[in-house]
Amino acid sequence: MNEPDQPEHSNSPKRENLPRLYSLNGIGFATFFGSMLAGFFLLAANYHALGMKRPAGFAIGAGVVVFCTYFVIVMATVGPGSLSPAVGPTDAVQINMTQAILSNIGQVMFLLLVTHLLQGGMLKTFQEEMKGNYHSVTRSIFVGFLAYLALASLCLILLSLLGLMPDVSPDALST
Repeated sequence: MNEPDQPEHSNSPKRENLPRLYSLNGIGFATFFGSMLAGFFLLAANYHALGMKRPAGFAIGAGVVVFCTYFVIVMATVGPGSLSPAVGPTDAVQINMTQAILSNIGQVMFLLLVTHLLQGGMLKTFQEEMKGNYHSVTRSIFVGFLAYLALASLCLILLSLLGLMPDVSPDALST
């Protein structure tokens, strides 16, 4: 009456031997709290944990390029060098929180789409068939935020070297 347990395939890894990955939820939360750079870093971390070094490097490189492009677009539309009505007569940027939150949600949606396209099937198989474990969402947010700090610094240095950062004088900062 009871069916015998199916033997495990000899070539399938045991659960305790599997690496821990970052879930789609973890990547989404890290992106919300740390921007696209954090999400791309966790995407790369998943590839790296699975031994896929080339896609991991591509994910980091693509993340830096996409974020730098996004940053330049934002600075061109609402930054001090733009003709935006958000910039006052003293070149001080007045932050519209609605725009900021919508921009952040847009980043999350974009990265969730990218993650689903690149790793969606792999993450589903990892959890359902292989019974693998994910890192906690708290760890995802923390690691993502640290990655954001490091990669954002790299992007700002890169943009500065390319002359794409707006000039800010000390007088403009004091007003």
